[in-house]
Amino acid sequence: MSALPATGSLRSRAFPPNWPLRIAAVLFLAYVAYAAQILDIRWERFVQGLDNGARFLGRMFPPNTAADKMQLLLDGMLESLQIAIIATGAGVLLALPLGLFAARNLMPLPVTVAARGLIALCRTFHPVIVAILFVKAVGFGALAGILALIVATLGFIAKLIAEAIEEMSMKPIEALRAAGAPFLSVVIMGVVPQVLPRFIGFAAYQLDSNLRNSALVGLVGGGGIGATLFTAFQRFDYDFVLTIIIAIIAAVMAGEVLSAFMRRIYQDEAPTGEVKRGPAGPIWHRFTTTERTLRLAFWGIAALALGWSFQTIEIIPEFLYDAPQQTADLFARMWPIDWSYYASTVQTALVETLHTATLGTILAILLATPVALMCARNVSTSIWVNTLGRFILVATRSVHTLVWALLFVAVFGPGALAGVMAVAVHSIGFTGKFLAEAIEEAKPGPIEALRAAGAPRRAVLLKGFWPQVKPAFLAVSLFRWDINVRESAVLGLVGAGGLGVALQAAMDNLYWDQVGLVLVVIFAVVVVTELVTSVIRARVI
Repeated sequence: MSALPATGSLRSRAFPPNWPLRIAAVLFLAYVAYAAQILDIRWERFVQGLDNGARFLGRMFPPNTAADKMQLLLDGMLESLQIAIIATGAGVLLALPLGLFAARNLMPLPVTVAARGLIALCRTFHPVIVAILFVKAVGFGALAGILALIVATLGFIAKLIAEAIEEMSMKPIEALRAAGAPFLSVVIMGVVPQVLPRFIGFAAYQLDSNLRNSALVGLVGGGGIGATLFTAFQRFDYDFVLTIIIAIIAAVMAGEVLSAFMRRIYQDEAPTGEVKRGPAGPIWHRFTTTERTLRLAFWGIAALALGWSFQTIEIIPEFLYDAPQQTADLFARMWPIDWSYYASTVQTALVETLHTATLGTILAILLATPVALMCARNVSTSIWVNTLGRFILVATRSVHTLVWALLFVAVFGPGALAGVMAVAVHSIGFTGKFLAEAIEEAKPGPIEALRAAGAPRRAVLLKGFWPQVKPAFLAVSLFRWDINVRESAVLGLVGAGGLGVALQAAMDNLYWDQVGLVLVVIFAVVVVTELVTSVIRARVI
């Protein structure tokens, strides 16, 4: 009988070193160091920025609540709310037929290709870039902000509606067609009842998103509270800046509560129903009286909100009359494109944008992971810890990346460091929210087994939770990087580096052929990053 090998030999063979993972970690650290050097991110500059940040925060407190400032705040917030309501209402109404045309199970191929191309174009450019173009076409004010957010709403809602229509049951559609129903009747009786609950959910989410973005478009002249915020920054009224930011966070939190209420009313796909006695006997109603009342109240409030917004918002419709001519003139100035601007300026700015997005995403993941653990109720049982974590998530994602960039430019000075910090802080809310949900959805069996065996907390997290949340972690990280590439492309408009700097310089000098080049580069980068993330998700996740 042969002798058993030594215990150390068995252990070395049972748990061999994971060399591919170690090599990947070394390459990852090497990239971080290289990207930080390219972006001129140094520890000394960071420490100096923290010192500046302490003085900056000192100038922000206490918030300015003077009567004249509060009137400016109220006017700006009301205009932002009006912009969000009108853009959501108009965008959702336009997105419904566009999503229908993009559905491959209802429309012929040429129609779907054209509709999906329009949807992709609407989704490609950041709302700030679209707002800049509309400001040039229709002038400063709320009208430009409304049109920009309508485009953003079209790109988001139409894509989701098309996917919802493609996933619905075709049996009611086939029955209506077999009965000889015309196309409009098929849509009204067969399509709308199936997609309406999800449609309302999409609209609720988009209203919440447009409320955030309405504070953003004002930074470039699109009206709303963003214009007031930018003016306060220019005048160094940092105490009023804090007041505005608090108001934005409060408004977004109220919007999230409202959107959750809307989804709860309409997204119950299995209503309880009720039976009422009539002259002819018992009659079953699909919805209870309370459910019908809530749905009727929802449509009434939505109509009143739209009517109030259209009636009270200050826009000049006459600016729309020559908007086509202004837009045609603008694009005519962009052609032919000045390709020489790429080698001299745009190439460096493009590299800076990609590094900013990547480093910002990495930092966001590092910061969001402990916050997600604070929010996950199956990890942190303290309600105070859960509440603190959720407040951090809401506060960081309520303030847009461009606003965070303004704050960090004041702290760290102009450059990519401010952009990296802005991308990272804003991404905490998105990344942490989805990671917390993934952690809470983890199966308790392996976790309880590890705890019963006396495993320490670190082992429970690494061996119990991590294998289950790893696919969601990778998917969220990739999706957030894709979004951050788009966000980083406009941060230079407020001095945070990247393609936005090249875009702002070209616009300031009225070199529209160079502006056209920057827009083409942004379009190409967004398309390529979306393709790359799609391929990685398909092969790795």
